This record gives sequence, structure tokens and C-alpha cells, in this order.
Amino acid sequence: MDSQTLYDKVLFENEEKGMQLRLVLNEFRDIEYLHIRKYYLSFDEGYLPTKEGISMPASIQNVFALLDGLIEICAQEESLDSISTHFAQKISDLKNISD
Repeated sequence: MDSQTLYDKVLFENEEKGMQLRLVLNEFRDIEYLHIRKYYLSFDEGYLPTKEGISMPASIQNVFALLDGLIEICAQEESLDSISTHFAQKISDLKNISD
């Protein structure tokens, strides 16, 4: 396969069950894909992906739609100030990278 991982972040881990949920960005045949996938702990190869999960092209529209939904979920649970405080440093860091 000609797949290249560009980003990989563990979103959730259950060590007791040897399971992780990961957010992965990869490129396959010159198209970037966003995955939220379940991984299992193999005895000899570390964590490996399962078929359980979703994949979608990593277009800006798809990323914004996912982000929009997550922000709405957070807004139901937390105040806007809490969300702003949590992401303020991340946004500042991203602005500094692009300058």
C-alpha cells in the first residue's frame, strides 16, 4: 500500500481491554483521509487498526462539519467561556506557526 500517516492522536484508551480510539490523518493515492478508528493491542505488533470506525476525505468542509458538531456537543455540556479557555492556547500557537 502507498499509505502515509500524517497525524495520529489517541482520543481514548482502555488498557484493561487493550483498545484505543484514534484520530488519524493519512494520505492514500494522493488523497488525504480522516479516520476515527478503533485499534486493538496485538501481542507482538503493538496497536493495530480494526474495521470499526469511520473514514472520510479530509476536505475542509468535512473537517469543519465535524468540528462544528463537536463544538455544539461541548456547548451543551460546558459554557462558552470554558471552551474558549481550553482552546485559547492552541489557537494562539497555531497563529504563531502561520506567521
